[in-house]
Amino acid sequence: MGKIKQSNLVLFCVSIVICLFVSLPGLAYAAPFHSGPQFVDGYYADPDVQNYNGTYWVYPTRATQVGESGTGAKSVDIFSSTDMVNWTKYSNVISSANISWLKDSLWAPNGAYRDGKYYIYFAANATNGDGQLGGIGVAVADNPQGPYTDAIGAPLINVVRNGAGPMDQDVFFDDDDQAYMYYGSWGECNVVKLNADMKSLGTWSDGTVYKKVTPTKTGDNDYFEAPKVFKRNGIYYLTYAAGVWADSSYKVMYATSSSVTGPFVPKGIMLHTDTTTADGPGHNGIVKSPTTNDWYIFYHKRYLNSPQRVLAFDKFEFNADNTIIPIEMAVEDNFDDGNDTGWTKYGGTWTVSGGQYHVASNPGAKALLDTNFSDLIYEADVTPGSTGNAGLVFRVSNPGTGSDAYQGYYAGLDVPNQKVLIGKANNNWTSLATASMSLTANAKYHVKIVAQDESIKVYVDDMTIPKISVTDSTYIGGSIGVRTYDSAAKFDNISVQSSQYETENLSISATSGVKHTMFGNGTGRDLNLSGGYGTTLEASGANDYVTYTVNVPEARSYSVRVGVKKGPNRGQFQLSVNDVNHGSIQDLYATGLNYTELNVANITFSSAGNKSFKFKVTGKNGSSSAYHLLLDYIKLVPN
Repeated sequence: MGKIKQSNLVLFCVSIVICLFVSLPGLAYAAPFHSGPQFVDGYYADPDVQNYNGTYWVYPTRATQVGESGTGAKSVDIFSSTDMVNWTKYSNVISSANISWLKDSLWAPNGAYRDGKYYIYFAANATNGDGQLGGIGVAVADNPQGPYTDAIGAPLINVVRNGAGPMDQDVFFDDDDQAYMYYGSWGECNVVKLNADMKSLGTWSDGTVYKKVTPTKTGDNDYFEAPKVFKRNGIYYLTYAAGVWADSSYKVMYATSSSVTGPFVPKGIMLHTDTTTADGPGHNGIVKSPTTNDWYIFYHKRYLNSPQRVLAFDKFEFNADNTIIPIEMAVEDNFDDGNDTGWTKYGGTWTVSGGQYHVASNPGAKALLDTNFSDLIYEADVTPGSTGNAGLVFRVSNPGTGSDAYQGYYAGLDVPNQKVLIGKANNNWTSLATASMSLTANAKYHVKIVAQDESIKVYVDDMTIPKISVTDSTYIGGSIGVRTYDSAAKFDNISVQSSQYETENLSISATSGVKHTMFGNGTGRDLNLSGGYGTTLEASGANDYVTYTVNVPEARSYSVRVGVKKGPNRGQFQLSVNDVNHGSIQDLYATGLNYTELNVANITFSSAGNKSFKFKVTGKNGSSSAYHLLLDYIKLVPN
């Protein structure tokens, strides 16, 4: 969906960007940052993405349909868009009708173009040894939408070399226009040369055909499958899936090399499960905008309460040292694509038109996104009608059809009574507070909810002074959504994010020998951690530090809280903001593992905006065996 996303380094402040698009191929336009809940309807996975003459083409695996065997889908649908908002579907561009040797499943298609011909490389008929009728095939067409025909009438690769299963292929063109194909599952990755005909394999200078390029194995999130290669600033980047594809351990890692044949050195996690947003993101495609320096990752994910995979994309960025800034899956929807894919409705009549989400007047209706936020910043444009009230629900669980058929909170705009209200529901309604406000029917208002622990603040238009501030600890987490009560209403520019920031985005500075790794990321996420992951600074001594840019939303006093993991090899740190120390030295030593949230300091900020938070190693407890810091998240709680 054509959505928008704030920078990965933003805390609290949300910038609403209205994108203007030019639909003619090759012309510049402001593309969306984020795909919203999902950008095409239906269940798909393993997306590759290409751009041909200004048009984006996405090649995914289709979910198995009724009538197909349990081994998987037997055809491929592809999608195109000139603006990354509106997508056109082309069904069955490859299927058992035009691939004679396709018997079982067809998955992980990958697009390529050369000399006026369009190619789709695909995996079919799962193989587990040499010479079987399966592996990597190739189809060709005169147009990107097809029709495609089998280019060679047999698999291009149907052998197992270097332990790499013949599947999950990706074609990469180097600067000299030589085409390479990276492929491999089962924990190993190969690269082969493609000849100019794009349907036969070349040989390397040493006479071999298959070269192993599996990223160096460390025992921590090692390569499993789905390689994708791109080049930037002379560096070859290999992204790949680690973990288990069917659960929350599935994630996108990346490695880099100075050569097309490696060695590829792992650099870290690019995208992983977020317990507030989505599960098991992975098997990605990468594309660079042909008109800007913007890079995008296309991937599949699962909603928190669904086993089915759907497609999403996000913009990603690089640090000055060419490392990739880890991606946070935002939850946003501006309805520019004309649909409400990803929303679940409970009562009422909901439609999308004019880039807004409409609901007709009814006794009470909700539309929810499958999320699980506790501490959050939730913003939206709300246009209430002349009767009843309309607004936002959050921390919702057990939803059903009926005005108060849910557990959670609701903040609404009541035009007839000229007030803002907040309350909670549990199959009945409990008012928490109201505030007078001049409201006009069918006028748009920007509403923001800031919920931190038991503190809940409601802002309307004025984002600096809350209309309502209440304290209530009844509900600690759940879904977000929109609601109306006896009112027609419109909603737009939905945006929600956790106010806890995970620390994989920290910048590291070291005196020597410091290792920056993720923890809680073995075979599965650590449920004691927000999002399941934290950052380890394996410091070699005092004065090593990590820094983090925090966007402070208001000039006011905050309690700065940090989620940490204490243990026997932990050091001590001091927090500073813009090089001014705050609070006392924190000691992370403990005889056993201990997850806790530290109230590090109370700080009054005289201005809003980006601040540099530094966690500097000051030493270690006399009983500690090392100086390490293990940090989970940072959050600001308004005092």
